[in-house]
Amino acid sequence: MPGTSVFAADQLRGWGREILLAVGVPPDDADTTAQVLVEANLRGVDTHGIYLLNLYSRRINKGLINPTPKMQFERTRPGAGVLDADTALGQLSTLRAMDHAMELAPKTGTGTVVVKRGNHFGTAAYYTEHAAKHDMIGILMCQGETDVVLFGAQKPFLGTNPYSVAVPAGRHRPFVMDMATSEVAAGKVRAAREAGREIPAHWAVDTFGNPVTDPNKANAMVPMAGAKGYAIALMIEVFSSMLTGMAYGPGIVRKFDDWENPQALGYFVQAIDPAAFVPIDEFKARIDELFDEIKGRPAAASNSFGRVLIPGEPEHDRKTQRLQEGCPLGEEVVEQLRDVGKDLGVPFPE
Repeated sequence: MPGTSVFAADQLRGWGREILLAVGVPPDDADTTAQVLVEANLRGVDTHGIYLLNLYSRRINKGLINPTPKMQFERTRPGAGVLDADTALGQLSTLRAMDHAMELAPKTGTGTVVVKRGNHFGTAAYYTEHAAKHDMIGILMCQGETDVVLFGAQKPFLGTNPYSVAVPAGRHRPFVMDMATSEVAAGKVRAAREAGREIPAHWAVDTFGNPVTDPNKANAMVPMAGAKGYAIALMIEVFSSMLTGMAYGPGIVRKFDDWENPQALGYFVQAIDPAAFVPIDEFKARIDELFDEIKGRPAAASNSFGRVLIPGEPEHDRKTQRLQEGCPLGEEVVEQLRDVGKDLGVPFPE
């Protein structure tokens, strides 16, 4: 692939762990965070992968991410609770919240945990799939910094507000939905800007609300599916901001721009125990039956995959490929990570 270098996942995980140790993150937490980041690279979501250590290490050094947080969980109802993340790395607080939700779910059928004072957590699918691996349905929503115009408006107000759901199966891989509620994730526009590439005209708008193809002129992204995406994004804003007391809309700190304030994000985390409604083996068998029916349908002539897919399949296939062939990183990302390693005395792999 032109303009890229390829690295084994173990190389990236090992380097990421050492970088996090160098900025004061304890060993177990460094292992977990590096694992979550590189999982994003393996799945092909490179904007949420090891690249982010350039951002995270700087924010830790500025005191905006707490490398040694004292997270506190308060159970507020039999099936609900609040986790104060103490500005921890988002990977740690989100995983902790999902674990708490899974602990609550068997008793009540559903465990719901909201997180306050959180940070960017990378790829949402990691945490919902974590629940699916434990035979639970995982749900995760989070607000984000202002990057998306309201439907019918000119100026940005909402974030890309990610939404992820994972459902366990038996013979099949789990259903894994992980999407921004904007037409694309903000990282894709940023990546195009850094690579000097144009973007499709339906991704973003300029300061007057007009579509643009130059990522340097992109002032905001548009909601997916127009008014429908806007409604879902606003729902996520309500669940993430109003239930946690965290900032909303333009009040949310911009992680790449604001070097004085912690992000203090809010998340909505939920685990549903299917066994509260139907025996788990029966549930997974019926999921398999459903997926068999779907995958048995003929693919359209225009389908580039040549088959009908279940959400999450392309990422799983890419992970299988990249575990064998390595993870490609663009030249600009490699240079940024080399600089991080040089500053912290942890040379980036060659």
